[in-house]
Amino acid sequence: MWWNGPGGGPMYGWWIMPVFGIVFLLVVLLIVSRFFGSGSGFCGRPRTGRQTEDDEIKELRKELRELRDEIRELKKEKL
Repeated sequence: MWWNGPGGGPMYGWWIMPVFGIVFLLVVLLIVSRFFGSGSGFCGRPRTGRQTEDDEIKELRKELRELRDEIRELKKEKL
């Protein structure tokens, strides 16, 4: 590539800039995919809110089981 004006010589060595850009984008995509995909934070540290969400899900499932048992008992009483 030749440029007109001052410093208009061949651009030797500038091919490396797109390579740096592609590597940077790949690293960012890897970090984002790990962050959103596995639930772990950056550098492999788990997010703090994950444990409380799991506990809430377990409590809701337990409550749902208890409600289903109550419904079965009420159906038996009506029969």
